[in-house]
Amino acid sequence: MYKPDKLTMTPLKDDLIHGNQYPIPTRRCLPSGLYQSYVEATHLDLLASNTHMLQGSGIGFSQLEANNSAIGEWIERYAASHQDIKNLIFASESDMNHQGRTFLPIETFIPFISDQYCTNLPYQMWEKEDVTSWIESKNILNQQSVWVPAFAVHLPHNTDWDQKKNYILQTSTGISAGKNLQDATIGGFLECAERNAFAEFWYRQEQWIQQIPMLNQEDVLRSHKHPKIKHLFDNNRVQIKLFDLSPISPIETHVVVLYFPYKGQLFQSMGCASRFNQEESIIKACLEAYQGIEYAIGLSQKPENWIQNLPGFESINSFDKHFAFYNRFPLWRKKSPILQAALSKDSFFPDQASFQSKIHSWEDINQMGLNHILVIPLSTEDVQSQGFEVVRVIVPHWNLLTGVHTQPFLKNLRAQSGENLFLTYPHPFP
Repeated sequence: MYKPDKLTMTPLKDDLIHGNQYPIPTRRCLPSGLYQSYVEATHLDLLASNTHMLQGSGIGFSQLEANNSAIGEWIERYAASHQDIKNLIFASESDMNHQGRTFLPIETFIPFISDQYCTNLPYQMWEKEDVTSWIESKNILNQQSVWVPAFAVHLPHNTDWDQKKNYILQTSTGISAGKNLQDATIGGFLECAERNAFAEFWYRQEQWIQQIPMLNQEDVLRSHKHPKIKHLFDNNRVQIKLFDLSPISPIETHVVVLYFPYKGQLFQSMGCASRFNQEESIIKACLEAYQGIEYAIGLSQKPENWIQNLPGFESINSFDKHFAFYNRFPLWRKKSPILQAALSKDSFFPDQASFQSKIHSWEDINQMGLNHILVIPLSTEDVQSQGFEVVRVIVPHWNLLTGVHTQPFLKNLRAQSGENLFLTYPHPFP
């Protein structure tokens, strides 16, 4: 998502958004001094977009910051929805080899394991001589050109250019806007780090729950004196649990699970963030959890049969439904060790927490031992005319999160034979 903390706080141009922009009223369970904004635009297919409508939302410590965040999220999605045939080549992997192009194999970008194709997976298996569309990326670790499949880049991707074959369920992870290419790249990379750590945490939660520090609000306030942390956590109208994913992630990553009362029910929201600075990570994760309050309430107004509580949870087929699931069916919270821990008001500090060594700046990125950090510019001319750059960042072999519960992305979890991953119940990631 867009990172307004990387920008000077001046109003962002929203000339591209020929639609509506609204400030969102503040709920009484939010601390004073938080602001939210929402933007939308339709008929984007008339502007060569692959989609008809796009939305964006944001939260911040001022209305300006919230507006910037919402506009930035919208611009990310707008730029990613454009594909220019002049940027693509159409070839099989054999063709790519014959042409002497450096590329990563198609299978690198397919997050399913072979066993998943034995079920009702609605995606085609890649076959050796398939002709697909490719786009050029840059590996910023060595500045080399690397061609990657376009289906891993644009959102949504036009499968007509891939012989109408659909290989994956797409996600927005790594799409990021900024005032220049480096800011956008850093934002996209941090989002990839966030999803990678959260997926590991959720799918192996029965293992990690005994090794992850968990802090209640009081302990967060005792441990951190940053004024924004005090602002966010010193709120007795909500219950917040902070999970420190230091044992999992080489970059500061935190998960916040927040509970708030609404119409006689205890609702759940959550946020997750990765930053090079610990306090910035905590602040961003908590802001996202507060932003989810309005989201959770809005989803609660959906028709009763929007989500069905049936074995297999096959109706949980969007990120909206994943987020709403434990509010619509709160009895299932007791099945998740993470959510059980979040409901507890106690803190937990493991006796022998094994934290990964951290990097604390973009300049230290080579210390992580990665082979590739791929960056593909997505900016359209109209986006650039407004002073923005948008990129897609891809870190091969890192985890992604699925928006369809029955189609988990298992390959990069590299599960061992017989390992008991937490797959029965949906994740609550928004």
